[in-house]
Amino acid sequence: MKKKLVIGYLFLIILISFVVAANSTGTITTSDDVSESTQVNKAYQCLNDKISDKTCDELSSQERIFSLLATGKCKTEVLESSKNEECWPNSKCTLKNTAQAVLALSNAGTNTDDAEDWLLSKKIIPEKMEWFLQIESNEATTCSVSYDGSSKQILVGADKKITSAAGSCLTPSAGNWWLKVSQNCYGKEFEISCDKSFITTLLFKNTDSSVIHVSQKINAASAEGSTIEQVNSSCFSMTNVCDYEGSLWAAFVLKDRGEEISEYLPYLVSVKDNYEETIPEAFLYLLTGYEEFRNALLQKQKSGQYWDESGDKFYDTAIALYPLQYETPMEKTNSINWLLGIQGTDGCWAAGDIVKNAFILSSIWPRGTSSGGSGGTTTQSCSSAGKYCMSSVECEGQILDSYSCSGVFKCCDTPKTIGTCDEQGGEICSSEKECVDGINIESSDKKIGEICCTGACEELQQQTECELSGGTCRSYACDDTEESSSYKCEAGSSCCVEKKKSSFNWFWIILLVVLIILTIAGFFFKDKLREFWFRAKSFGGNNSSQINQRPRPSGFSPSPRQMITPRRIIPPQQKQQIKPQTQKNTDIDNVLKKLKEMGK
Repeated sequence: MKKKLVIGYLFLIILISFVVAANSTGTITTSDDVSESTQVNKAYQCLNDKISDKTCDELSSQERIFSLLATGKCKTEVLESSKNEECWPNSKCTLKNTAQAVLALSNAGTNTDDAEDWLLSKKIIPEKMEWFLQIESNEATTCSVSYDGSSKQILVGADKKITSAAGSCLTPSAGNWWLKVSQNCYGKEFEISCDKSFITTLLFKNTDSSVIHVSQKINAASAEGSTIEQVNSSCFSMTNVCDYEGSLWAAFVLKDRGEEISEYLPYLVSVKDNYEETIPEAFLYLLTGYEEFRNALLQKQKSGQYWDESGDKFYDTAIALYPLQYETPMEKTNSINWLLGIQGTDGCWAAGDIVKNAFILSSIWPRGTSSGGSGGTTTQSCSSAGKYCMSSVECEGQILDSYSCSGVFKCCDTPKTIGTCDEQGGEICSSEKECVDGINIESSDKKIGEICCTGACEELQQQTECELSGGTCRSYACDDTEESSSYKCEAGSSCCVEKKKSSFNWFWIILLVVLIILTIAGFFFKDKLREFWFRAKSFGGNNSSQINQRPRPSGFSPSPRQMITPRRIIPPQQKQQIKPQTQKNTDIDNVLKKLKEMGK
């Protein structure tokens, strides 16, 4: 019996240690995987709680704007934090904050005309940009260029070179292939006419770059016909220097409000490589619908999980996925899995940062914050009506204003046209090959098992044990969201897997509490437990005697261990040498002493 008690006590210690270790490492879990919708609901609940706890009055101007964008809350406070409802914040207006406020308020059905006018008033002509006029024909031709009430004659040779200037506004440049437009002549209309069929277009570049960009519009005319070209180039600024990020946001929201934004695109495109931290491809894809910007955006995803150009994974991922609300590329799915995998137990990300959480939700899982339209009338969902949500530049049919889409997207009566792989600058890879240094894109001409690759098609590589197990082989340290694994990679690489989410386990916590209570109770009632133990032992001895005295079958011969031992009479002089019964149970006392120490 003593041995059983000691074994039970040791088991108790091992069990407690096991429970504590299991809960500290998070490797034991009994919770089931939850659905995406459940986690999104939890994220919205967490955001709403954060807003309510802090109250709209106490939120910063940007927190109010993004709270309104995601949940529809704090509309009054957003208006109050403006400067005459023209710009935000009232303490120091900026292009970016004002554009974000226009986006949130317009989605909430509020008139933003004054704020839009304020943005338009901040236009300036960009510096460090060069413009060129290109005149081209399949044969030598004589052309006239008219502007400011006069006409200049030029000759375009069979080699397509221009041999003479066309006044002070247009001078031969870049090996006489084009006419350089003087900055003093921006905004002037140039009318071109030739004696042979010809085309004209405008080219532009940043003075610090050698890359030449072709404008969106190319004009053509037959012999003796004419075309008109005009340099319109603008950016947005609070000073005399263009604000690139502010210009991105301003052009984006003005496009949503129906303004023509072609004059801002040359600046935004020509200097985008200087501002990678703003993720310009996301805005340019929304503004133009060009697949080249979409593909460049997807290629910037880090570790197949998120975007991180500015040092803020959550904010950058929200920007990158905003133009993909109605698209489901693999990169978007990967980011969603990453976000749901690192979501906090309260439902929030980034330690509950209101701006980041609101931006993530409004970008990836948007919910209507108004009835739609500046007039506030109820509109039917575009998708529920069997129509198609997309950016306005992608709609080749009619835009249906009577149907609603989330964010800045419009309802189109025809689906988006998907070009061929070649038209999108891709290459068809067979099922035996993989896409390297590029991404897989949708195309109208790929067959089952094939992919359209923006990079190179190469033979499939054998996957490592790490990759087959869902890990990633890296030649550098694992990311913050990963941990090292023993799965094998190629030489020089180590396997990184996603960190396991710890799940709070109430069963083990309750069990630990019960064991602690029992230990404390054992300490306070140790005397009664000792008395109970003696009684139990005495009762067990009586039972033993009774068993020995039970009737035996005939022919049964008891062994010496089963026979009743005669009672021994102890002489009086020997009684003092015999210790009391309570002192013989030192093992029991030791166990109780240990229980007492545990209770301290």
